[in-house]
Amino acid sequence: MDQFIPLVVSALGGTMIGPILARLLGGGGTGGVLGGLLGGVAAHFGAAQLGLGDTLLGATPLMAHLQNFLEGGIGGGVLGLALSLVMKPKA
Repeated sequence: MDQFIPLVVSALGGTMIGPILARLLGGGGTGGVLGGLLGGVAAHFGAAQLGLGDTLLGATPLMAHLQNFLEGGIGGGVLGLALSLVMKPKA
């Protein structure tokens, strides 16, 4: 069960920060939530493949959770913006 906690924290960060970043950059809200969820998990796996792991901000568990939350938010914001711009109706 402990192996899923970083994924849940990354998805939570993407779901919370992703729509905010997508709206600030000109996208919509619905694509921001879906993109935030998927982008948060994808950013977690991408950071792990790059070797950034959970020790970029520090070795304590709190800092590892904060790093997972922030990387989920950034990845969610990027993918959320892309999805919301694709889903946005053309005027």
